[in-house]
Amino acid sequence: MDIKQQFQVFLGSIVLGMLFLCLWSLFNAFFYKLKRSVVRLPFETLFFMSLAYLYHLFLVAICEGVLNIFYPLALLIGAVIYQKFYSPRITPYFNKLATSFFNFFKSLYNKLKKLYNKLKPKRRKKHEVKKNT
Repeated sequence: MDIKQQFQVFLGSIVLGMLFLCLWSLFNAFFYKLKRSVVRLPFETLFFMSLAYLYHLFLVAICEGVLNIFYPLALLIGAVIYQKFYSPRITPYFNKLATSFFNFFKSLYNKLKKLYNKLKPKRRKKHEVKKNT
């Protein structure tokens, strides 16, 4: 493998490290309320497995699956760059997005609940039935 290809994989790993941590921030914004929950574990597992698979596909496509020690280090460098410089600016937007998403579905749920309560047949109480007979 020539030096140009190694440099491309190194820079690609840095970019993917930044992208993966950005996606992790988005995931955390949506699943923040389920912190330390059994419900969150399968979603986290699937999330990290998909990220690992994407990185594997990247390595196979660019360098025929050859893994050098500096590729995962470049992935880590990208994650650190995102955490230091981009995370303070991007994470509040993710939190606002998650809050507005949950508020929208909460209001939609409340409207559907009110509609259901209006449309459901009213049950008679037992003493009302006896009086009518």
